[in-house]
Amino acid sequence: MTASTGTRLRIGVDGVRARAVAIGKEGRIVGAYRGRPQRDSPARLLDALVARGVETTAIDRIVAILPDLTPADVPGGSRVGVLRIGVPAATAVPPLAGWPTPQREALVGPVTMVRGGHEYDGRISAPLDLAAVAEFARACAGKVSAVAVSGVHALENPEHEQLAAAVITDELGPDVLVVRGAETEAPGLLEREHTAVLDAALARTAGAQLDELGAAVRAHNPDAELYVVRGGGTVLPALDAPRHATAWLGAAQGSLVHGAAWLAGVNSAAVVEVTADRAVVTTTHAGLLPDSGLPREIAGIRTGLRTPRLTAIYRREGEFTSRLLAALARARYGLDELPIVLVGDQADDLADPPGAPVIRLPERDLASAVGAAVAEAAGSVDRIFWHGTGGRPDSVARARRLALDAAVRAGADPRALRETPVREALMTYVPVPAARLQVTAVGPLLEPAEAVVTR
Repeated sequence: MTASTGTRLRIGVDGVRARAVAIGKEGRIVGAYRGRPQRDSPARLLDALVARGVETTAIDRIVAILPDLTPADVPGGSRVGVLRIGVPAATAVPPLAGWPTPQREALVGPVTMVRGGHEYDGRISAPLDLAAVAEFARACAGKVSAVAVSGVHALENPEHEQLAAAVITDELGPDVLVVRGAETEAPGLLEREHTAVLDAALARTAGAQLDELGAAVRAHNPDAELYVVRGGGTVLPALDAPRHATAWLGAAQGSLVHGAAWLAGVNSAAVVEVTADRAVVTTTHAGLLPDSGLPREIAGIRTGLRTPRLTAIYRREGEFTSRLLAALARARYGLDELPIVLVGDQADDLADPPGAPVIRLPERDLASAVGAAVAEAAGSVDRIFWHGTGGRPDSVARARRLALDAAVRAGADPRALRETPVREALMTYVPVPAARLQVTAVGPLLEPAEAVVTR
């Protein structure tokens, strides 16, 4: 006999606030568990939620918020080899320029620059020195647990990064992870390089967290898909997550904002989280957090990650209410109909801000876990496009296509994608027509095929 498994469930697990929820296909919370922050791991939260009667065979996917990782979480003695491909084009500023001394001494192994790299349009700038790459790899043997490789203009043409990564793996074996700078969408070589080094350093710790959670998922339903929440509240497939631990930073806040809007039944909102020591004002517009335009720093290291726009108001600094209202006015400037959603354990102590629809959530402590359960997948492009014979229209079309492809790789349903308007900044100081283009595609996760049970 063949029968449907019934209601599909999406599980959201917040490993920071220690909450877990199950949401049915009809959009209702059908199960919840409130755990102990800093004591219950995501795997334990999942186990506890299932123990409350969640039907494991109905679970389609599990989306987890994992605690932020920083260089302090790197195991002692775990070092990263750093290879830059860019001689002679990119030698003026050496690798890891500007890194704080403690982080560099604790994390970094051999550092080398080799000949190679590409021009702005993808043409080879200099042939890749494969012999030098192999020599670097041999110098790393027994000294590093991972290697970060970054090449000049590798976003436009990643071939030299890929060739170098293959040589390093041949020399050191598959157990030494190689992270490439072009895996991070950032226009600056230094920012991509820094992100690759941090991701490589954190990979073992990130992998251990994912292994624990993955084992719990397989124990309950080996067919369930597993995702990790990014800092902006969208998702990263679990298979890719261990090599991109920096992308998790701030996931709890981003997920809370999206979850609060979802619980409030609105598409866009200004969300205020009020706690005993502060309030955080953030907005969400059609499922995306606005970008502050600033790169994110991790332990004093400038990365290629973007920082969502948010404002934190601390009670200890005085005039708490007036500063909070001013932050809300800025967040809602020109958006008079944008509702305000209040969350946080001290939300009831805050009077309704004047002049705006205010929504108070009865289950506000579950907002971040709900945000994980309903999270979408996104792909972003932020790079310099050098206009060829097709001019600006071809560049814009290519940027949009790259963003859509990235969103689908992250798990989005290609039939339900939506795009942000393309943002353009002309590069007037370069000798050829060029522009920095930014665009994001986002959409719901692709639903798995209808599950059946055969008896």
